[in-house]
Amino acid sequence: MPTIEIASLNSNGLEINQDDFDIAIIKENRLESHRGLFYDFLSKQNGTIIHIGNPDYKNDKDNGFFAGNLINWEFEAPEFGEKQKGLNVDEENHWANQDFLFQFKPEYKNEIRELMQIAIETSPNQKIYFLTDYQFGPEKSEIIILNDLKEFWDQHEQSGLNWNTLYEIETKDKKHESTTKAHTP
Repeated sequence: MPTIEIASLNSNGLEINQDDFDIAIIKENRLESHRGLFYDFLSKQNGTIIHIGNPDYKNDKDNGFFAGNLINWEFEAPEFGEKQKGLNVDEENHWANQDFLFQFKPEYKNEIRELMQIAIETSPNQKIYFLTDYQFGPEKSEIIILNDLKEFWDQHEQSGLNWNTLYEIETKDKKHESTTKAHTP
């Protein structure tokens, strides 16, 4: 199952209350991924990380923590056949290269958007990483640099997000983007 995480660079902590969200959240004041794909990359940096999980993990965060129920598995990746052409899908690569792009289910997008906004506002340099690690995703990981959260969500809506990718998002003009709260206090 997929791991999805948001890292707020150089942040000293995030004021996030689990009770305000339907999705499960684990916060840590050390950039340490639950999976290995970007573990070394993150370990050389400072900040706070949010691990995002299925709603049924809200009250049980100790027995596995994944985000598979947040994903719209019906999403059809554009040009899937072209992306998979010539790639191995076998035991040797742990069955990678079966899925390349994804979208979130509509009912979870606002909460994920809100968490990303909080993370970017809490980062002194307004920089976050949004990362995924999925065993059946592309064999090769990548880093994609985006200019702001709007560009991230535009990509989500237009073509989907890449599995096994670290999205580096930094608000270049240092102005905070506005967001609609998923919940009202």
